[in-house]
Amino acid sequence: MAVLRHTAWVYYFAVTAHAVCLLLWKLMQSNRLQQYLDRYLGIPLNLLLSLFPNRAPIPDTPKKVLFIQLSALGDTILAIPTIRAIRHTFPNAELTVLASPSNLSYLAHCPYIDKRIRFQTPGHQLFGQLRHEGFDWAIDLEHWPRLSALLAYASGAPMRIGFQTNGQHRHLLFTTSVPHTAGRHEVRNFLDIATRLGCPTLEFGLEVWYSESEREWVHQTLAQEEISPELPLFVLHPEAGRRGEPRRRWPLERYIALADTLVERYGAQIILTGALTEVEVSQEIAERTKHRAVVLAGRTDVNQLAALFAEATLVMSGNCGPMHLAAAASARVIGLHGPTNFAQWGPWSHNTGVVSARLPCSPCLNLGFEYGCQALPDGTSPCMHTIEVARVLQECERLLGN
Repeated sequence: MAVLRHTAWVYYFAVTAHAVCLLLWKLMQSNRLQQYLDRYLGIPLNLLLSLFPNRAPIPDTPKKVLFIQLSALGDTILAIPTIRAIRHTFPNAELTVLASPSNLSYLAHCPYIDKRIRFQTPGHQLFGQLRHEGFDWAIDLEHWPRLSALLAYASGAPMRIGFQTNGQHRHLLFTTSVPHTAGRHEVRNFLDIATRLGCPTLEFGLEVWYSESEREWVHQTLAQEEISPELPLFVLHPEAGRRGEPRRRWPLERYIALADTLVERYGAQIILTGALTEVEVSQEIAERTKHRAVVLAGRTDVNQLAALFAEATLVMSGNCGPMHLAAAASARVIGLHGPTNFAQWGPWSHNTGVVSARLPCSPCLNLGFEYGCQALPDGTSPCMHTIEVARVLQECERLLGN
């Protein structure tokens, strides 16, 4: 009994300390601070809590499964084949996802998920809720954060599985782990988790589940903006990555030149998309193009954006969640990759193309934040400037069949 009380005190001390630090991180809105706290507090907490493992028996057939995907929309989209495989293998299990609001919006109509828990700054309420659910399995779909491993541990699930990523020390709280392979497409990395759990992985396609009302919203909005269904519709998504981190973004001057050329060459109609925090970038592009460009940045939710992509002749974007969303919507997509490895994060579809940077140091990212060089004054990476408009136009011609 004394040992149990000691374990409980250690557990609550650890999760409370981590929650306080993450609250400070959220208030300061700094990705660098986030990574610093997660590493230099998360690793010691993982080491400490690994000394107190949950020794409950692991059921072969789970009744309740928790998926954890806290932030990245793109990773959630790429994990769908894995979630689908687990659902098909265990049709009677209750599947719950703990995720950010944008991820939950994407998963709102997902038929493979039964329950959804909104992730906010962690605290006792969230930890208590996770433990109250009585999960049998906790599946961590993150790659580097120690926080998600701590949440899997906090759930009390007897079986906890996630990635063992080099240098991250996050696998210490898992009962089993899967190596994360750099340079291998993330869809296949995720599917290794399903395979380790004994789930056949026969379907590899991505999915979106926008509703008829969201599709109708797109049609009405295009009509209001005087977008003709008879002319080609090109969607440019200029931002690529987290707010305040534009190093994956293609230079604005290139987007402006691309938009003008697409109009002149194809008679295209141009739409610019982005999140509410990305409106300014799209507006600047629209103001500087010689031809009309419609700004829908800040006006769509995730599923409306998916429905818009499905209507597009072609979508162009840097590596970000919307690029994967477009691929999942079966749109023609061109992904622009500089710091990111297109073999690992390229659009996962047959109807897509990639234009990558031409520098010896590119790509430099495996986990998504370990950039190899300083950003230029405009915030972009030097490698993104090696992607020429002419190369993007060549890829357009290939995808459109000249």
